[in-house]
Amino acid sequence: MARTRLQAREEASGGFLARHGNVYVYVPNLIGYARVATAVFAFGFALRDPAVCCLAYFASFVCDELDGRYARKFNQCSTLGSVLDMVTDRVATACLLAILAARYPSAHLPFLLLIMLDIFSHWFQMYSTLAMGASTHKDTNSRSFVVSAYYRSRLFMGYCCICCEVLYLALYLLSWPQYQAPALALPAALTHALHAAGLAVPAAIPAAGLFALLVLPGFAVKQVVNVIQLRTAAQLMVLYDRQQDGKKAGD
Repeated sequence: MARTRLQAREEASGGFLARHGNVYVYVPNLIGYARVATAVFAFGFALRDPAVCCLAYFASFVCDELDGRYARKFNQCSTLGSVLDMVTDRVATACLLAILAARYPSAHLPFLLLIMLDIFSHWFQMYSTLAMGASTHKDTNSRSFVVSAYYRSRLFMGYCCICCEVLYLALYLLSWPQYQAPALALPAALTHALHAAGLAVPAAIPAAGLFALLVLPGFAVKQVVNVIQLRTAAQLMVLYDRQQDGKKAGD
């Protein structure tokens, strides 16, 4: 009863754009639901209309940035919102990689391995940090300097995540004939450097291909972080088991 009165006072004082009793309709959670809906819409067109798919997926990706921003602005952070955000991240990326596996049958295994690495790494990280008492999987106190620095620098983390999504979307577009025509000339310096390295490169490449090349460094960093995060999280869970065994032995 006391809790109900407290919630009523919060709702009366702050209204919809403040922390109130109905977590399901928090603004960031509503954005999260919209993000899921736009992702489903995007994948519904993935095998027949690449332009619609990319636009809808991009809209879903923008919502990923907005939900956290409004959660902090309106003091509407919640466990439901955090889990919804992380699970949607993983599911949307996994679906996009599965579509890439279908569009590139001869290269399906690397895309499936990326799905496995992404899910393993983030699930291990979430479980290990929560088991050790952290409030979020984005652990800035990780035993790994690389993982800790990655989560501490929100701009750099965002850059790497964007690079992955842009690369996947670029590869998706390149699987369609209408996006394969060369459209942009490579910078002269880059062309000379590649020729000097003994690599044969065309004078011009598709626009999506250029975007893919530009974001490769960020993509590579993200995968390295995923591998280190997976290893560190596994070590943390082993440490947790040892601590629990020690407590039982002490009792």
